[in-house]
Amino acid sequence: MASILIFADLHLGRPGAPGIEWALDVLETTDADACICLGDIIDRTADTETYVPQAQQIMARAGKLFDDAHFISGNHDVHHKLSFPSFVTVHSTDVHAFHCAGATVVTAAVAADPDPRILTFPARQGDGPHLGLLHSSVTGEFSKGVCLPTTPNQLQACGFDAWILGHVHTPHVLQDDPFIGWVGMGEAVLYDVTTASLTRL
Repeated sequence: MASILIFADLHLGRPGAPGIEWALDVLETTDADACICLGDIIDRTADTETYVPQAQQIMARAGKLFDDAHFISGNHDVHHKLSFPSFVTVHSTDVHAFHCAGATVVTAAVAADPDPRILTFPARQGDGPHLGLLHSSVTGEFSKGVCLPTTPNQLQACGFDAWILGHVHTPHVLQDDPFIGWVGMGEAVLYDVTTASLTRL
């Protein structure tokens, strides 16, 4: 049974954010095949000398613990020069697909802050599991800033099994079937590739 650990909006350096200890504990205690950070690992106002090394430590640990580790930047990340070990895949800002733990994953990283681009995502190809990942404000009702805007209907039209989102700090669910919703700050989700189901951690 393959699974993917997904977390977002860690915001290292922000007062009240979960912090590096929370992140490392989740990585160490979650049994999954792959790990994906869905953006905003570091806050835009964070002290670079202190918190960029922490971000690097978290993703390096993810790369050691899991078969596959991925980083998809959010709008706060673009304010820092982040670099990770070669065994961590850093994703581009173009819409693209990659394979992870037996699933086809479609994503695009944030390119700027704000990022008002309206992206077009491909329709499902084939019968295998399909997962969409996006650091997005969607229609904006839960966000102060525009970030890769879209609508639940546009995401649903792709025919994927789920869309897991970063950017909003509370775990709002926009739609149950297929799931469309945010991970939230200080939370993580375990995506079961076989059943296309989510467990909140």
